[in-house]
Amino acid sequence: MADENTSRESGPWTRGRIGLLLLLVASLALGLLLGQWFFKIYTQTVPPAVVTSFNVATAHGWFLWNGALAGLVFFIWSLLVMWLAPLFRGRREADPS
Repeated sequence: MADENTSRESGPWTRGRIGLLLLLVASLALGLLLGQWFFKIYTQTVPPAVVTSFNVATAHGWFLWNGALAGLVFFIWSLLVMWLAPLFRGRREADPS
């Protein structure tokens, strides 16, 4: 029984790595959604008479790229919070009983 538990936890896909991968995917997805949302705002506010199809296409790529970078920033920020949070927890006092 002990060999099964250690072999399961020592493989390449441990809980921690799966959690980090899910955090990365969720952060990038959130960033891309933000980029798409800001592109939608861009297309609604800029009059069609002043933009070409090339401008719209490059703006879309630029908004998605910036959204991906924002997702990466969210991921790094979340990692920092996870690693630094234990340093700021208060110490528990011993039970007087």
